[in-house]
Amino acid sequence: MRAEVLDKVADVSAAAAKLGTEVRRAKESVVEVVDNRIHAAKRVVKNGRRAAEDLVDNAEYQIKHHPKKALGVSIGIGLGLGAVIGVLLSRNGNGR
Repeated sequence: MRAEVLDKVADVSAAAAKLGTEVRRAKESVVEVVDNRIHAAKRVVKNGRRAAEDLVDNAEYQIKHHPKKALGVSIGIGLGLGAVIGVLLSRNGNGR
């Protein structure tokens, strides 16, 4: 009987060691995936920031070299947005 108990204890000990190894591998895998996703997210943010800076630089260039055209486009956009907002407010009955 004592031998059976020792065998069961040995089996449980081996299973626990195997489980510990599997848990460690799973943890390493999860940590690697999270690190990869964080790196990818940082890269996306950097690329987005660069694209936004390029857009602003291009807009500044266009405004400096075509000021009359830029003014006309700005006025047109402002009038268009004002008209859309006015229509939306009048539909809701809030444009009094």
